[in-house]
Amino acid sequence: MEEVLLQAENLSYSYGPGTKALHDVSLSVKKGEKIAVLGSNGAGKSTCFLNLNGVLMPDTGTIRYKGKEIGKKDLNELRKEVGIVFQDADNQIIASTVSAEVSFGPMNLRLSKDEVKQRVEMALKSMNLMMFQDRPPHYLSGGEKKRVSIADIIAMEPEVIIFDEPTASLDPVNVEMLTQVLDEMTRMGKTLLISTHDVDFAYKWADRAVVFAGGTIIADGPVADILASDSVLNQGNLRKPVLMEVYDSLVRSRILPEESPRFKDTQELNRLLNI
Repeated sequence: MEEVLLQAENLSYSYGPGTKALHDVSLSVKKGEKIAVLGSNGAGKSTCFLNLNGVLMPDTGTIRYKGKEIGKKDLNELRKEVGIVFQDADNQIIASTVSAEVSFGPMNLRLSKDEVKQRVEMALKSMNLMMFQDRPPHYLSGGEKKRVSIADIIAMEPEVIIFDEPTASLDPVNVEMLTQVLDEMTRMGKTLLISTHDVDFAYKWADRAVVFAGGTIIADGPVADILASDSVLNQGNLRKPVLMEVYDSLVRSRILPEESPRFKDTQELNRLLNI
């Protein structure tokens, strides 16, 4: 049985009177899962993430990590285990060089100098940033800054990593590079939650989809099932992934039989069509 790492139970959060951002949200995250969190702007995705990471404390409800209820005294421990990569890299980057930036978190964990050095080198290599280690991060491109912000979290070695709109501002080449990094994190045993408006990315990458609307979860299940549901797509203000549209068209045209498995990339499609 897969281990449940992170749980939110009946979570509610308000930014002020009349601005309730989360309504009775419950979510369980198992070890090794790849979860796409979907929904329109203001649906509650980012607020949920900030509660799961301990940046915000819920008005009502409970956060648990490995079964332990998280109180105020446990927040630092939670943040060590649940890292978050923010949408805007400039909000996360604070140091004068890339190397100093990536070392900031491990140093705050009071690790030995050798351990900090090892973690920083590993994180920089994984994000292809070694050539930038002495550069001021604020002079890097948007995609390079995003890679630095991800390296920040990799160096902390959390068990769960949350990404808030990681594909925003990335061109297709950097999105592909990000996908490769996420695949490597999965091989390392990391548990990943990613909020995104990119349903094509979500369909290709995730195993599970969680859809927010109006501050609550309206759907949670296998990504293909969720994104095939017209009612969920309409309620969540989402569109069907292009490859799903292609699949439906091929089945309607009887080019593929109805029992054909869905494909998540063009290589799978070519195999189905014997191309």
